[in-house]
Amino acid sequence: MKTVLTFPARESWVFRETSPIYHAIAPPPKTRVAVCGSFMGGYHVLQELLLGPRARRVTVVGVATDDPTQPFTHPSVRLWHYPHTRDDKLLVPRFAAEQGLPVFAGRVKTSEFFELFMDDWRPSLCLMATFGQKIPTALINYPSLDFYNFHRGGDAWPSYPGPDPIAAMVRDGRTHLVLTIHKVTDVIDGGEFVARSHQVPLPDGINAIEMHRITWPQMGLFIRDAVGAILGRAETTRTTAPPRLQEPSASYCACGQNDWAEGLAA
Repeated sequence: MKTVLTFPARESWVFRETSPIYHAIAPPPKTRVAVCGSFMGGYHVLQELLLGPRARRVTVVGVATDDPTQPFTHPSVRLWHYPHTRDDKLLVPRFAAEQGLPVFAGRVKTSEFFELFMDDWRPSLCLMATFGQKIPTALINYPSLDFYNFHRGGDAWPSYPGPDPIAAMVRDGRTHLVLTIHKVTDVIDGGEFVARSHQVPLPDGINAIEMHRITWPQMGLFIRDAVGAILGRAETTRTTAPPRLQEPSASYCACGQNDWAEGLAA
């Protein structure tokens, strides 16, 4: 006679013990993000936020972008003075409009944009990439998770501040660049270092437009990781927006200060 061993059924108990916590705990609210950017930089940051794996954790509330026909975006000293197409200028506003996002292409140092930013967008986080205007102090200080910029330069920080760092690096015979994310402050391209990307070879004689086309398409993982680290703070520390502050006079990074500093203060 065969002996059959039987054991108490525990399947339902096991399922109850090992159920994922996500079934019992609601996911954290999405972080409100505003983007200031144009051309390849603004496009790839937006693409990661809207279509990448971070999309489930953020809501893009608005996009401020360059209008290179306007002097306040400083097109004569930035990448726009190199050969480019109309499609290059419209890359960000077109993409943002296709995604149903509000787009602002005017001057940010106006009451119109202050009201839009603080009353409608109300971002907890701001990301800037290839943007031609200096951000007023009150807007820098508004997001509870801070205001960050992606800047191309060398391995040291601060590195090659100003509107055309690639031209300066080519003149200096640099062989590569990195993309650095740093906090935005009143010191242009001089805020606190956060992280840097892998090195990208810098060909002799290349200009900013050409280097943007090489650099940004390979920065998806870097953008993803940098934003993910910032969002980690959002999921543990949710605070109200800081009070509005009066903007003091602008200052600039002392390293390699040139004539561009005065132009950007406009």
